[in-house]
Amino acid sequence: MQSKGSALAFLFVLLLMCLGACAAFSALTRGRQSQAVAVESWTPTAASVSSPAGSTPVATDTPAGTPSPNPEVSTPVVPTATPVPPATPSLIESPTPRVRPTSTQTSGEATPVVPLGGYKFRVVQNERDCATVRLIGGWVYDADGNGQAGAQMYLYNDYGFEAPQQTRGQPETGKYEYTMGSDAGVFHLVIVDGAGNPLSPVVDIDYQPDCSQRVEWQRIQ
Repeated sequence: MQSKGSALAFLFVLLLMCLGACAAFSALTRGRQSQAVAVESWTPTAASVSSPAGSTPVATDTPAGTPSPNPEVSTPVVPTATPVPPATPSLIESPTPRVRPTSTQTSGEATPVVPLGGYKFRVVQNERDCATVRLIGGWVYDADGNGQAGAQMYLYNDYGFEAPQQTRGQPETGKYEYTMGSDAGVFHLVIVDGAGNPLSPVVDIDYQPDCSQRVEWQRIQ
């Protein structure tokens, strides 16, 4: 009886050992299958990288790690500001010069107004006379060639000198005469009316004290 019980116990232990071995082998087999599936899931197959049928692979010369140039991400072009031309200053219109007689006058002098119809006297003689000295004078004639008394003469220069005078009456009708000094200079001579308006052109005289200047006029109206 004891031998039979020992045999049964031995068989039971052997059965447990077989079951344990089977369980360990089964567990080892499942672990390898899971690892193989995991490896296959992360390894791309040849079909995933193959080119479509009938297409030719395009070779690229771009080295590894060097980004391909992207036309959309090119170097930005800095816009150049268009220079705005400066505004052209408008010129101030020059005032229209007033009509003035033929003479050299300073800018501060009032310009006599030329009477309507033009001048009433013209110059018939203007010359230097060295037979006398330090004189500016002559005669004023009417339209018939006779001496005209009372014609208003006006002698001046550009430095404030003024010398109005009337032509003489009998016995030297029409004569006028200015006694000048020892300083040479430019003087202006003109016949004017009672308001100071010129009745003749202005004569510019380069006065020299070693001679006299003879200027004569005749009325034309």
